[in-house]
Amino acid sequence: MKPSLGDLRAFVTVGELQSFAAAAHALHLSQPALSRRISHLEEMLGVRLFDRTTRSVELTLLGRRFLAQVREAVSDVDRAVQGLQDAVQLEEGDVTVGCVFSAVHHFLPPVIRTFREQHPRVMVRIIEEGADEVLASVKQGECDFALNYIGMQDADVEFTPLLKEPYVLACPATHPLARRKSVAWSELAQYPHARVSQASRNRLLIDQALAKLPALPRPVCEVRHVSTLLGLVEIGLAVAVLPQLTLPPAPASVVGVRLEKPSIGRTIGIVQRRARSLSPAAAAFAGLLAKAGKRGVRAT
Repeated sequence: MKPSLGDLRAFVTVGELQSFAAAAHALHLSQPALSRRISHLEEMLGVRLFDRTTRSVELTLLGRRFLAQVREAVSDVDRAVQGLQDAVQLEEGDVTVGCVFSAVHHFLPPVIRTFREQHPRVMVRIIEEGADEVLASVKQGECDFALNYIGMQDADVEFTPLLKEPYVLACPATHPLARRKSVAWSELAQYPHARVSQASRNRLLIDQALAKLPALPRPVCEVRHVSTLLGLVEIGLAVAVLPQLTLPPAPASVVGVRLEKPSIGRTIGIVQRRARSLSPAAAAFAGLLAKAGKRGVRAT
């Protein structure tokens, strides 16, 4: 038989307060109930822990040794229980979210702000990487879940769609195409353009969708991340094809124009390890992302 946590907590409290009456009050127990706990513990251990008189309670030598050994253990358990309760109630804790670069800058920050307003003591960690790296972070348990556009066919994860996001033509607000409602892909050949390299999953999606169209002229610049493309567009070096979520909200120096013939898009979703439940903090954050996803995105 092993001592119960209740018996050990009763012993620690009496040992620290040196009083059965004070300990019973602190533990919300009657004095007879507290005495039974101490007697039960002493009987189980086969040792007297306290010397009792009608006027005083003192730890025995072995009682003092035992108190030094179990006091921190009981405190650790109490802290662990309190931490778990706080996490359930979202009073503290943390949530780790993976996110592709294109959704980090403008889609994610408003969600983080709302979450922090609702749960100011919960810390948010963001792992921003490319699509393949973000998927790997989920599968390796580095994050609670992730925002990604790949993983739908992966047996190790669950993919919950949030929104369908179009690829748009990003151009300076002063560009001749900026006031257009839509632009055909074939028209891009008339303007200097930049693009992401083949290392990007976005490039793969675009190339597959445009396989039957004539190739565009050689780009003026090729980069690895879509966030870098946005910088090139901002300074007027070139136009570029970007996911809608990459663009800053209007009014801005860069606008997005709908691309057609064909229209190309991708599905952004929540990716988490299969058969793994989310913590309360992660579930709350995912709920806010779902609300943001329902609002959707639009090209100008």
